[in-house]
Amino acid sequence: MATITRQQAICMFYCEKYNEDNVIRLSKRIDEMEDVDICYLKDDPTRPFLCSVTTIHSNPFQYHLYPAILGSKVES
Repeated sequence: MATITRQQAICMFYCEKYNEDNVIRLSKRIDEMEDVDICYLKDDPTRPFLCSVTTIHSNPFQYHLYPAILGSKVES
C-alpha cells in the first residue's frame, strides 16, 4: 500500500484536489484549530479524520498520525 502524507490526507479529508495551493490553505485551517490533528484508525489511512491530540497520544495503537512529507513535489 502506498504511503499517504499528512498533506494528502488533509486534501482527502476536505475532498479537495491535492495541489500546493490547497495544501497551504487547508493545512492552515487545521493548524489553526487548537488541540486537534488529522489521523487515521489502525490500518486504514484512506479514511482521515480529525481527533483531539490528547486522544491520539493516549491511544497510540489505535490512532496514527500521517507522515509530514515524503518528497518536496506537490501536483500543480
